[in-house]
Amino acid sequence: MDSLKLDCPAKLNLNLSVLGKRIDGMHEIETQFQLINLFDEMVIKKTSSKSISVKTNLGPSIDDNKNIVFTAIKLLSDYIGKEIYCEVEIIKHIPMGGGLGGGSSNAAAALIGTNFLFKLGLSAQEIMLLGEKLGADVPFFIYGKNAFAFGIGEILIEEKKHIDDKYLLLFPQIHSSTKELFSKWDDLNQSVQESILINEENSFLPIFLDQNQDIKTIFHKLCESNSFKLSGTGSTIFCAYNDVNEIKKTMKKIPAKWRHSFCEPLQCSPLLTYIK
Repeated sequence: MDSLKLDCPAKLNLNLSVLGKRIDGMHEIETQFQLINLFDEMVIKKTSSKSISVKTNLGPSIDDNKNIVFTAIKLLSDYIGKEIYCEVEIIKHIPMGGGLGGGSSNAAAALIGTNFLFKLGLSAQEIMLLGEKLGADVPFFIYGKNAFAFGIGEILIEEKKHIDDKYLLLFPQIHSSTKELFSKWDDLNQSVQESILINEENSFLPIFLDQNQDIKTIFHKLCESNSFKLSGTGSTIFCAYNDVNEIKKTMKKIPAKWRHSFCEPLQCSPLLTYIK
């Protein structure tokens, strides 16, 4: 086998609470991750050239060493003590800066796919530990099952309950910076943080809406008929639905420049096919 094609799923945070900041600067969280059928496509190919190449459909701004996939493969090379040379092509469908974990999912797929394609023989646990070094959401995408997450996101407990809801995802076409949102959370005084934790399912929702007033107005209008939530640190907002007619009414309230996607829940990730 000289190449491998992988589907990298997105996730939703059905809730997200920031519980505190650790000495190392990372944040303790509680969240519920839900996999959905929105995918980036990745192809990993063995190559005769002694290099790692990463190319996307979005251009050079996130190609090669500017892409977390490049970092993931280098990390894997260092771990096994042997250079891995390959070409990676990624077709991005998951919005960047949307709180859907696209980059983390790509990193997980790179670790899993490279391990499988090159027959490196790493266990799921070893891949998970490497994933932790790349980002807080990466272990979840390696775990590959819907889960409650604790710690910085690396402590995972499987959610076995089957979710039948469909989801409407709305993309306001802005990039939301996870680092910036966490920084703004840290700037809040303790009483404000405690109030948010009591009143909000997602700790970042009031911060995100306050810095995006146009989205805030639309969000509150949408919430008159549906229960919309923020995924991660944004910018994607979403709602669960079962009634198609009701959701058609909601669609009329969405600004023309916003993109949207109708998604369904996944019970597990297609990446699990390639983990022993």
